[in-house]
Amino acid sequence: MGNSKKLMLIGWDAADWKVIHQLVEEGKLPTLKKVMGSGTMGNLRTLSPVLSPMLWTSIATGKRPFKHGIYGFTEPSPNGKSVQPMTNVSRRCKAVWNILNQHDLRSQVVGWWPSHPAEPINGVMVSDFFHKVPKKPGDPWPLMAKCVHPVEATKTLAKFRIHPRQLTPEVVRPFIPLGHEVNQEADSRLAMCMRMICECTTIHDTAEYLLDNEEWDFAAIYYDAIDHFCHGFMRYRAPQQAHISDEDFRIYKDVVTNAYRFHDMLLRKLIAKADDDTTFILMSDHGFHPDHLRPSALPAEPAGPALEHRDYGIFLAWGPNIRKDHIIHSASLLDITPTILSVFGMPIGEDMDGKPLLEIFEEAPEIETIPSWEDVSGNDGQHPEDMAIDPVDSKAALDQLVALGYIEAPDADVSKAVEDCKRELDYNLARSYIDAGMHGQATPLMFDLYSNHPLEFRFGIQLATCLRAMNRVSALEKLIDHMNANWRVAAKEARKRMEEIERVKRERLAHWNELKKLDDESDDPDAPALARVDSTGRPAIFDESDKLISSKIRSVAYGNAQTLDFLAASVASSKGEFEKALELLEKAEITSSKNPGFQFHVGTVYLGLERLDDAENAFLKALEFDEFHPNALMGLARTYVEKGHWQKAVDFGKQATGLKFHFPVAHYFVGKARNNIGDFDGAVKSLTTAVKQNPNFVEVHELLASIYRKSIQDEDLAKFHKATAEELTRQNAAIQQDDDFELPKFEAEKFRAEMPLLDGMEDDENSPLARPLSQAKPLAIAEKPNENVETLPEVIIVSGLPRSGTSMMMQMLKAGGMELFTDSQRVPDENNPKGYFEAEIVKKMPKENKWVKECDGQVIKVVAPLIPSLPQGVNYKVIFMNRNMDEILKSQTSMLDRLKKEAGDIDDQTLAEIFKSHIHVAIHLLKAHGHSIMLANYHEIVKDPVPTANIICKFLGRDLNQKQMISAVLPDLYREKM
Repeated sequence: MGNSKKLMLIGWDAADWKVIHQLVEEGKLPTLKKVMGSGTMGNLRTLSPVLSPMLWTSIATGKRPFKHGIYGFTEPSPNGKSVQPMTNVSRRCKAVWNILNQHDLRSQVVGWWPSHPAEPINGVMVSDFFHKVPKKPGDPWPLMAKCVHPVEATKTLAKFRIHPRQLTPEVVRPFIPLGHEVNQEADSRLAMCMRMICECTTIHDTAEYLLDNEEWDFAAIYYDAIDHFCHGFMRYRAPQQAHISDEDFRIYKDVVTNAYRFHDMLLRKLIAKADDDTTFILMSDHGFHPDHLRPSALPAEPAGPALEHRDYGIFLAWGPNIRKDHIIHSASLLDITPTILSVFGMPIGEDMDGKPLLEIFEEAPEIETIPSWEDVSGNDGQHPEDMAIDPVDSKAALDQLVALGYIEAPDADVSKAVEDCKRELDYNLARSYIDAGMHGQATPLMFDLYSNHPLEFRFGIQLATCLRAMNRVSALEKLIDHMNANWRVAAKEARKRMEEIERVKRERLAHWNELKKLDDESDDPDAPALARVDSTGRPAIFDESDKLISSKIRSVAYGNAQTLDFLAASVASSKGEFEKALELLEKAEITSSKNPGFQFHVGTVYLGLERLDDAENAFLKALEFDEFHPNALMGLARTYVEKGHWQKAVDFGKQATGLKFHFPVAHYFVGKARNNIGDFDGAVKSLTTAVKQNPNFVEVHELLASIYRKSIQDEDLAKFHKATAEELTRQNAAIQQDDDFELPKFEAEKFRAEMPLLDGMEDDENSPLARPLSQAKPLAIAEKPNENVETLPEVIIVSGLPRSGTSMMMQMLKAGGMELFTDSQRVPDENNPKGYFEAEIVKKMPKENKWVKECDGQVIKVVAPLIPSLPQGVNYKVIFMNRNMDEILKSQTSMLDRLKKEAGDIDDQTLAEIFKSHIHVAIHLLKAHGHSIMLANYHEIVKDPVPTANIICKFLGRDLNQKQMISAVLPDLYREKM
């Protein structure tokens, strides 16, 4: 294997292939043109939400945000009394430079977001606080403490910081050639451009110095300037949008182009700093809409500018052992760290969510894995646990985020500012779960957010997304009714307030015109303008706070009817009422919408109506608006399967999976089409990928069973997939629809009082729904035998919610002859007269779980919320207890009463949603890792334990004493019956 001695990772925030390809063709990016031909390139799929601190931490760790702990731009301070910028102190896992640190490799990390305070790594780290310049030229610019490691390098590196006052017209002119025409007293856009130039140059000059003067094996250099240039100036780029004035277009249309040309020049300089043994990776965390998909307005909510981002960033690698002139598909930003580790010949953490991109190599390295790098001891260069952030530095950095438009200014009321911050972190965390398909984990977060903020329609819409994904149609109907009721009253009140805003606007504009007249009549050309304009050149008659409130109220007044009709159509589709769904879509004019997500849903409804030509046209229309829309490509694959156009189905399905690899339904249609062509090996490959990504995909198991039986003649695999499909079908049929989904009582007066504090709703693309996990009767799930299972310890887990019958199951297993893992510290009482059969150490599993591997052959009681803390490298057989949720809640309340303890400050409905998410996540993770699960029903066991005792013996593969197991069940202890 030709491993490189060095690797340089270069991050260009928001860089986009659409812009790059155009500029390369025009001959404006010579460096990129050269390396594109000498390496491997492709799209890099981002994560949702598309927020830079979350994304760049995922890039550096290979893990999703709910694992690494970075959820947004800000966070509450450790004492909970203020808000501070998100820092790497909150990161809960090692970054790639920490892993390299444990192998005595030197790293140079410059500007990574977030990387403050600088970590004590083997090498040099320059944090993301180092290069940010003040918004006003005359403001002080102190160098914050702890932004450079080692600290003795601070003085040397400080001289590379460039302030806008140091720039000459010759430096700025290449970016805005007509800048001399800009009235800087009234127009702040030139000053904004100058700040971006300074910050980008500071990062680059610092990196160049370190590459020249410090030893390094790995360098990570992050440039945020393209993202900033795009947010500030992409709206002016050709083609000219209708809402952009001719004057603005003339002056600012080439700023983004010139920013890319500047970065191309900087890239050439970086390449010159490395030798022939260096591997380069150039990438971005997401793209940026440069064309007709540019939004003309942004939602009035925190991080609203993220709507301008595109789902695909860039990936480009070159150097020794990298394939030349090659295109890679299905890459994700989660794959960057695993790929870097593979270059250095290091194992990949099994808890990482990404994979090494092996196809980029001419000679692929052999890949090894370890359970987790978090378990590897040694000097990793992370912060000590007691690291704290200086509050003065935090305030300065917070002001920077506000000035750059990443966040709103925190509320003057500190407690409210902290509350708002926590709300956004919960929202981002929930969306991260949704992005990973973990809708059960996201649901209680979204339920709580919408319940507490019912006019935040973005919360309701995301909650609806979760309910749709889990096929909770009844609950979804209730939610839509609730949102409709809220919106109709809120919209009526908001429209009244919009009339008041328009009146104020007219009065202020009249006053502005008077000031403008005085400016025009003034004889002093150096006098500051009285009639100010905003950053877009319009009359500055509203301050930023006024604009925000106006935008929020407008979004409530006019922005929700179409989305609510769309959600109602989703309910109708879920119930098979496709004609009704189409009526709702036509009523909301969604059938003619330019939103590709809407067009995808229209096409899906047409498929339900078997109107295949209309479905095809809808999906093609979606692609007219966005040629990189994976759902529309999948929809075409499905349509062509229905039409019998097999090769077309394969082609469009492969395009969909090339953009979005974790896409089981697309792999399914590719497999189905390949099977009809006669490509049975290809079909099995596609279908196997689909079932790995979604083990509960019944149709995939059915098709695989048919192929193995009829075409490949592998009877064992045919029987396995047939049995799995039948079992999943039984479980799905046993699922009961949720009817207990209750939302807060609608209080119109309360909503009217809260109207000035509204946040706007958020439109979101709708992705294909995942199938729900089953919670059915006590039947063992057919599992494919694991060839390595004999080499692993086997541990039996009894799980479920507290008071779901787990202690009773432990009693049955003990009576049958199984060895239980208990410490007898929790003695029997009136709640569990026969005992709890628990071990205190189980509660500590989130921090220490290695002991589980030593429990080979034993039974451990692990409640559902702790299932994610079980270590890997163990073959688990899990008996999962089900019980009526109302009985569980009643039993817990009764137990607290008997113990003379008070319940927490949480209502039963919210608690039930949280409990359901624990069940969903636990079963999802166990299935995803291939562990066998038996679902046992408490009520049925008490009623008649004989069938369950028999099934347990078969499930565990043990000859237990069933007579003693049956006698261990005491019906008299079934007290909280419904």
